[in-house]
Amino acid sequence: MDLLSFDAEPLFFENPPSDEVVQLIQRAAEDYSDGNAESDLQRAYRLAPENLMVLVYLFRFYVYRHRFAEAIDISQQAREVARRQLDLPEDWRELQETQLSEGHEREMVLVRFYLLCLKGEAYLYARQGDTAKGIPLLEKVAAMDTKDYLGTTALLEIFRRNVQPAADTMR
Repeated sequence: MDLLSFDAEPLFFENPPSDEVVQLIQRAAEDYSDGNAESDLQRAYRLAPENLMVLVYLFRFYVYRHRFAEAIDISQQAREVARRQLDLPEDWRELQETQLSEGHEREMVLVRFYLLCLKGEAYLYARQGDTAKGIPLLEKVAAMDTKDYLGTTALLEIFRRNVQPAADTMR
């Protein structure tokens, strides 16, 4: 599938949250260094728990704070929102390339977002010391992104190299 094949289409941020939520996000950005950002982001999340803009900001907050388990949880929530919008299978392992390409030509940004959630979750599992858990996620993304526009192949090779020595020591 060609993930760069798309016309000018709305970004997933094109469904903006309420002004109150936008203000909370802006305040969180301003308050990031003094430690008050999380409360604003959590409040924005309670007001708009399925808004991708809110979920992306909350995800980034957790990643930057090295709170990877929470970042994975938020990524999975964002991926679920995208999955429902794209009408994809509930289990990402059942995803087929035809399901991404058929009828989604106008939603390629959201398709890429979904796949990037999978890739990001794999990376965060590795940051938690569980590289093996990320390999199936990366394999799925690589199978869907046959031209490797999302740069998954090199990361998958690194993951496999890092898991192999651990498996060798168990023999």
